[in-house]
Amino acid sequence: MIKPKLRQAPMAIAAMVACMSAHAGYQTPDGKFSLSGFGTVGAVATNNNDVLFVYPGQGGGANKNISLNPDTKAAVQGTYKLTPTISGTAQVMSKYDADGQYTPNVEWAFAKWQAMPALTLRAGRMGAPFFMVSDFRDVGYANTAVRPNLDVYGQVPFSAFEGGDASYQANVGTTTITSSLWAGRLKNNYASALQANGAYSPPVEVTLKKTVGLNVVAEMDNGLTLRLGHAQGKLTSDSAAAKAVIAGAQANLLTSASPTVQAIGAAMIDAMTVNDTDASFSGVGMSYDQNDIVLSAEFTKRKIKSGYIADTKGWYLTGGYRLGSVLPYLSVSRLTTESANASLHPLTTTVLGATNALVLGANAVLNTQKQSQNTIGAGVRWDAGPGYALKAQFDHVNIPANSNGLFLMADPVKAQLPAVAGGTNNAFLNKRKNINVLSVSLDFVF
Repeated sequence: MIKPKLRQAPMAIAAMVACMSAHAGYQTPDGKFSLSGFGTVGAVATNNNDVLFVYPGQGGGANKNISLNPDTKAAVQGTYKLTPTISGTAQVMSKYDADGQYTPNVEWAFAKWQAMPALTLRAGRMGAPFFMVSDFRDVGYANTAVRPNLDVYGQVPFSAFEGGDASYQANVGTTTITSSLWAGRLKNNYASALQANGAYSPPVEVTLKKTVGLNVVAEMDNGLTLRLGHAQGKLTSDSAAAKAVIAGAQANLLTSASPTVQAIGAAMIDAMTVNDTDASFSGVGMSYDQNDIVLSAEFTKRKIKSGYIADTKGWYLTGGYRLGSVLPYLSVSRLTTESANASLHPLTTTVLGATNALVLGANAVLNTQKQSQNTIGAGVRWDAGPGYALKAQFDHVNIPANSNGLFLMADPVKAQLPAVAGGTNNAFLNKRKNINVLSVSLDFVF
């Protein structure tokens, strides 16, 4: 696990809860400036020490030892109205990141123009709209469960984009339809458990350029909301581990006198390269909230044209029933790795050997994309007071053989050893496993 640089941040956030939540936001007398915020203090533990439970991309998480890192966060957001139709919004958030830090980052910073009553234009840094709850995926208080379902939301490593969008709203009978066209660039660091030179590799830098997306949302007066979305762009992954394999293949395989070894090297380089690759993400979803019944579901699909990043699909269904201020809920979900998109030359192991450093390195990179898992969860939410929600959630995660799921390897060195060499996490990959995850959280808004 990457060593945290700000170990006391979760406790500092916890200490802020009382004073922050005592105020229901702030607005100047003239109504031009408003300030609000939200946060979560969450604790997680599992029944397994071989891997770490994380929100995908984080630099560390929970095992049998309780961790505050996966869910704990805090944010403040301010909006200033320059004119009745033009405003600016900024949001600063602190949450556990790929470097194992709680460094505050600017999550949003955009200008908005209400060009017409039905047309809104925005430009700047905004929430990346890949999902049903994209704009408030980090706002625990706005979500039924402790966190958005990872079997779906763990497929995309971006939470914000830089660019612009245009939204048009129309009423069809009692249904409000909002169509949004967006375009821009996305960039993020993503933690990897891959080992290089006896230590964890630096976080992978993932970039999605020339991105264009369209979302259509229909909100009905009976509590039902439907959503359809699609986005596509050019994906680049800057991975130190993949680059090390590429460099080794160029130096040791492409220079070989054997045409077979050269072919093995060329296939290895191709498998490790993700550079301006066509990528797309599509999703359909629904939510329902009426007469104390709460339902939500999404189905999503990720497609990558080439390189080691896999095609995936995911879905979830969550349902609950309010009993006054208490909302018990159940969920079921699945993440499936559909296609690896990249593979080594069929003679790689035969010619080079299973313990060859380049073979181990290439397989370690490819194994990060073996993410299939199934989850059954149950939880309860208690709205203890205005702006507060207490939650407890139990998830049973089943990971099939030849998959690591969405967990982070606790020991990256052992994760890369072949099974015959006694690598415990390699054995973890090769067998079917069940992991229980217990989470409790306090969500607040102010």
